[in-house]
Amino acid sequence: MDKLKISGGNKLTGEIKVSGAKNVAMKVILAGLLTDKPIFVKNVPLISSVVGTAEMLKPLGLKTTFGSDHTMTINGENLKTHEISLELGQLYRTATMVLGPLLSRFGKAIVPNPGGCRIGKRPINRHIDGLKAMGAKITYKDGFFYAQADKLKGTHFKFASNTHTGTETLILAAVLAEGETVLENAAAEPEIDNLIEILILMGAKIRRTNSRTIVIQGVMKLTGCEFSIMPDRNEVITFAIGAIATGGDIIVEDTQRQYLTSFLECLTKAHAGWEPISDNKTRFFAGR
Repeated sequence: MDKLKISGGNKLTGEIKVSGAKNVAMKVILAGLLTDKPIFVKNVPLISSVVGTAEMLKPLGLKTTFGSDHTMTINGENLKTHEISLELGQLYRTATMVLGPLLSRFGKAIVPNPGGCRIGKRPINRHIDGLKAMGAKITYKDGFFYAQADKLKGTHFKFASNTHTGTETLILAAVLAEGETVLENAAAEPEIDNLIEILILMGAKIRRTNSRTIVIQGVMKLTGCEFSIMPDRNEVITFAIGAIATGGDIIVEDTQRQYLTSFLECLTKAHAGWEPISDNKTRFFAGR
């Protein structure tokens, strides 16, 4: 396996701009399955989970082209199959999220049990229960989910417990479903709202009626668009902690402090240093 050798003892100093949010970029690629028109995306993090998601969907006929300037173009015009291979699907947790888009395009889908980071339990029964509530018939056999639906129908679904990926899965399924879908106890992370933004640009009708309720009115078709992915708040926190822990002093660009309130409150309680430099830049440094 690859190894990283780290020589510590140095302070982190300087200024850095964070990448786009990978938890949005991966789902934006999935949105490309919902339309036969091209989507142009900016601020794309060129990392393995994003490129890997594109590779997972390539055998379906989805074409994703990455630019050196952190852009990508997605084209789902020539989708040719409804099955994700076990070899690729088991690597990424986005695998089952293709169920809704593939049911919308083909009326059927075969996907493997998903992979991805093994951070605790990641049950997908909430995803499957929601899709079944929309009229999908889903069975599980030998590591694969087999799904079929002539037409997904809108439904009123309440998640038994909070699920980020489950919320996104049902949003992607509901945008082309027939009628209205109401998701209660839905996840409220800004990355989900960023996914909603691109879907609205594509022609979807989605709104939050409160922080935990999302209403989707199904439409007949979606189109292409241009979109820029939000900055990655997890990356902001990583750089901030690195600077503070090493006694350093850094300025992070694209911090979007409105999405970091809990973290910044904790820094203040811990007597760590931070201060706004501008609307989108924040300084992080060791406390005095």
